[in-house]
Amino acid sequence: MTDQRAYFDLLDVMDSGQHIGHTRFFALMRKSFRVANLLYLDADLTRSGMSIHRLHCTASTETVNEWLHRDFSHISPVLSALTNSVRPVDWLTARKLNPQIEPHLSAVERRGVNIVGVTLPLATPMRRMAFLAIQSDMPACEWPAYSRCHLRDFQHLANLFHAGEIEDDVRRSAMIDISSDIRAALTNRETEVLGWAAAGKSYWEIARILGISERTVRFFMTNARRKLNVVSNTQAVAQAVRQDLIPTF
Repeated sequence: MTDQRAYFDLLDVMDSGQHIGHTRFFALMRKSFRVANLLYLDADLTRSGMSIHRLHCTASTETVNEWLHRDFSHISPVLSALTNSVRPVDWLTARKLNPQIEPHLSAVERRGVNIVGVTLPLATPMRRMAFLAIQSDMPACEWPAYSRCHLRDFQHLANLFHAGEIEDDVRRSAMIDISSDIRAALTNRETEVLGWAAAGKSYWEIARILGISERTVRFFMTNARRKLNVVSNTQAVAQAVRQDLIPTF
């Protein structure tokens, strides 16, 4: 399948009228294009940093948690540029224009991550930011030509995905009876489990720390996801951090 054919096939899927969700969208992008990893972020901009609404990523939970607890403007080569631009930000170009981020990018490279890709800004209200970051494993010398060929396709697909995420949130909100007790308060154990998960601990490590079984840890995490109305542990942690529901360890 050629990349151009892949774009139209993926477009057909996304134009079906039903939101395909981030898991399937990421899988299709990785299968259809020369894409290694993707990250989608939708967050409010605050004086103290960011308040995350949605965060989806193909990287490991440990990598995401590490990224969340660092200074976004330094750990990412593009966020500072995105706050002042509505154009896509190419990482290779950003690296040349922002030498102050070189130590951080070099550290990421030493962990085996290829700093080749682009971050696509997405439409948001004032004081809010959303973007889709696309990372490739192709050599840096090949990326400029590939990006020029497919940047418009990437931006269009990112816009459709972002619109689907927003529409899905609206549908979910419409299904909720706000007059009822939708979300029971998190128990102490549930907040402890979420707190240690936010600190990057595995189920096994949390079980050892709290003196309970790994199965019980999974039970508390499942309850927390249900109460926070999310589907993944990463989303649960992000939501709990955003609402200041969990302790910091």
